[in-house]
Amino acid sequence: MRIRAWLCVVAIFWLTALTANAGDCPRDFVEELLIAEGLDASEAQSIMQDPRIDVRPDIVIKNLFFSSPKGDEEQPLIMRIDPRQIDAGRVFMQDYAGTLAVVGDRFGVSPSIITAILIVESRLGTYPMPYSVATAYANLAFLLHPDYFSRIQSLYADAYPQLQEEATIARAKRRARWALGELFYLSQIAQHLEIDPLEITGSFAGAMGPAQFIPSSFWIFGQDGDGDGVADPFNLTDAMFSMGHYLKKYGWRENAPTEQKRKAVWYYNRSQVYVNTIMMLYDKLQTSAGPS
Repeated sequence: MRIRAWLCVVAIFWLTALTANAGDCPRDFVEELLIAEGLDASEAQSIMQDPRIDVRPDIVIKNLFFSSPKGDEEQPLIMRIDPRQIDAGRVFMQDYAGTLAVVGDRFGVSPSIITAILIVESRLGTYPMPYSVATAYANLAFLLHPDYFSRIQSLYADAYPQLQEEATIARAKRRARWALGELFYLSQIAQHLEIDPLEITGSFAGAMGPAQFIPSSFWIFGQDGDGDGVADPFNLTDAMFSMGHYLKKYGWRENAPTEQKRKAVWYYNRSQVYVNTIMMLYDKLQTSAGPS
């Protein structure tokens, strides 16, 4: 109990006395919600009372305002992609030709679409992912606490006046409920991999591994591609097989109309800018074999 009290003090101090009641800690609040979701009580406590879960309002701001893909001034409907990444994608398709062929045979997806998504999601598995996934989801789940979002509105009132708008408030609530479920599935994946959930790193939005799966999606679509008996989102082969499974489920067929392909990619990331970018890369990787 002393540890729990200390964690609450740290969290509340960081947010300048989040609530008037010393025992009303957002960690406790989310812990109880996780138990209600079906997570084992000891596991919920182990995650939420761990001091590695930082109180990070900046993560909330990033998720509310900086998570959607954006174009640039020259091409506002397409993300900026370094041409060297396209060259790297061609090399990647050569290096992993055998694995990509098996993925294609099983799920009906070409090397080009798998590679295009990997370029955008993680620069072919090379982009650093420094955020604690549990911390990212916990901070979003904290928004379900009656006073947490109000405090964030006060802290960021000048920089982000949109925080007072009904649309932003509604989106914050949706993200919070979503994050609670993702924390549950993160715990399940950690148990499956026999690792500490607090050691899992990813993006500030909580996506993991080369393919940037969120926990619930990987729990559903994750595949053991290398035959070691474990579906691992951080294993590149498993990630490629899982991507193929996901795209097939949502309608990708190499001979399908363009709109059907675009819709399958849209389910991967529900942004038209993202879809435009993936399809641009897909076309370039399909049609060009030389340096870009």
